[in-house]
Amino acid sequence: MEPKQKILHEAASLFMKFGFKSITMDDIARELGVSKKTLYQYFTDKNDLVNQTIDEHLLYMESNCSRITDENQDAVSTMINITEFVSGTIKQVNYKILFDLKKYFREAWDKMNNHRVSYISENVYQNIIAGISQGLYRQDLNAKLISRMYVHLVDFLVDPEWLEKEGYDLKHVHVQIIEFHLRAICTDNGIKILNQKLQNLKA
Repeated sequence: MEPKQKILHEAASLFMKFGFKSITMDDIARELGVSKKTLYQYFTDKNDLVNQTIDEHLLYMESNCSRITDENQDAVSTMINITEFVSGTIKQVNYKILFDLKKYFREAWDKMNNHRVSYISENVYQNIIAGISQGLYRQDLNAKLISRMYVHLVDFLVDPEWLEKEGYDLKHVHVQIIEFHLRAICTDNGIKILNQKLQNLKA
């Protein structure tokens, strides 16, 4: 692993465990056993490190979602398997770190929001088109509209105030979102696949 990637990996682990605000450049340097001067060879300041950590996370998520899409034969399985992957990732996340991002690192927070609107809506749109052609989603769907509606459902996953107030964990909310979305758009054949896949997802 290259030095910069190693720093990003270690920083991400610390941020996920302790939050973005409380971890300092000194903490990261100490964990890596390097000097702060070494960190500043790759990052101008902590804000830059947080932004690049978010960039790496989004690239990681995109890469795995693309892999899952390529591996699956049908649109319903694709959505369920992506949900399973994402849920496995976010279950390690303390939602309180979302408070840190939203309050103290607005650029990184906005980057996540923009990604959700652009990348996720486009991929859900393509999934809907594929599902219609496979006879698994209803023919009368407005794919563009529903893909944007899905993005707004996902807003619940990045709303720290709501999550704290309601006391839900991220995985539970995510699974409920995908079930709600798919049951609304699936044909009878799609529902059969969905019911089979949900048993594993909820296990």
